[in-house]
Amino acid sequence: MKIYDMDKKCFVGVEKVDNPSTKVEQLSHALYCYEHDIFDIIYDKSQPSLKSFVEGLDQEMLTQDAMQYLFFTSGTTGTPTGVYKTKENLEKESQALIKTLPNQKFTRVVSTVPFVHIYGIDIGAILPKNLDIEIWTKENFLPEELAVEAEKEDTLIVTTPVFIKALNRIKKDVSFSKTLFLTSTAPLPVEEAKEFKEHYGSSVMQLFASTETGLMAYKTDDETILKAYEGVSVGEKDGMLNVSSPFIAEKVLAGGVKDVVLPFQTEDIVEIVDATQFKLLGRSSNLAKIAGKRISTLQIESIIESIESIEAAMIRIRRDDKALKDEILDIYVESQVKLDAKTLKALLKEHLGSINIPFKIHNNMKIKRSSVGKKIGFEEL
Repeated sequence: MKIYDMDKKCFVGVEKVDNPSTKVEQLSHALYCYEHDIFDIIYDKSQPSLKSFVEGLDQEMLTQDAMQYLFFTSGTTGTPTGVYKTKENLEKESQALIKTLPNQKFTRVVSTVPFVHIYGIDIGAILPKNLDIEIWTKENFLPEELAVEAEKEDTLIVTTPVFIKALNRIKKDVSFSKTLFLTSTAPLPVEEAKEFKEHYGSSVMQLFASTETGLMAYKTDDETILKAYEGVSVGEKDGMLNVSSPFIAEKVLAGGVKDVVLPFQTEDIVEIVDATQFKLLGRSSNLAKIAGKRISTLQIESIIESIESIEAAMIRIRRDDKALKDEILDIYVESQVKLDAKTLKALLKEHLGSINIPFKIHNNMKIKRSSVGKKIGFEEL
């Protein structure tokens, strides 16, 4: 197993690292623990509140027999959840993903994501280990730097939708035709995936997953239907997805260690196509009910971000049970120019028709993201 440190321009070995802090150290240490069946707790120690939370837990309780890793969610939407994974969970997941890859001999993986969460470990570390290929990474990537690496043939890129969108913006006159991009579960609009394929000649495989479930399904380029991985069974209850698979965590840590019951119920609103396919409509937390219709805030964010001068948009649904009006969308905008109501109304009418969507625009904001590209908050500039 070879790891290439792109900052130091040298290969490093897989080894035990006390208090790993850099991406290369985190990767090396996680793989060492994996190869030697050593239990490890993985989370983003750069988040002070998360670090304090984990260190305040009963450390003896955290260690559970037969577990390989304990991952902690960031806690950006509530109390952090600990998710235990066995080596069997991770090995079966990796093999299922490999079966969906094109019939191509990859020589290396280039990973832009850190190794402090399940996506970085599962896809950025264990996948290339099982493919027996090199892992290339560096502390911080610029889109232009990733474009240079993507030009090299037989490269597998593990990244996020943020980089796909950024590469679409810069539109370099290069081809990635012998490269495949894997992106995290953060939403990538169909238009962005189509534009990327048409301009760079490379496919983007979008992985639908969560910390608790591991991989659930995938789609490629501008496909709208998600296909379940081999071994994954999908269903729905009250319009929301539930999943059974050998990749799902056996235990979680939430107010104590608890066994996971299958099927695992998610908060994803779906339309089931058949036993192995479904369409994702949104999460229960980002679907607003307006004029009797369910409107996805993710779709509206994508519409707003199609404006060239806008860097990012994030929407929060404001619900008032006492009010008789529809739910209101608070729209937080990161942009060099002010987004006005007239422009937005015209844009929404163009895409969604004549439905009247109540909203309030908050300009001059900075949208904060997690390391896998998910929007997790905002702050005023």
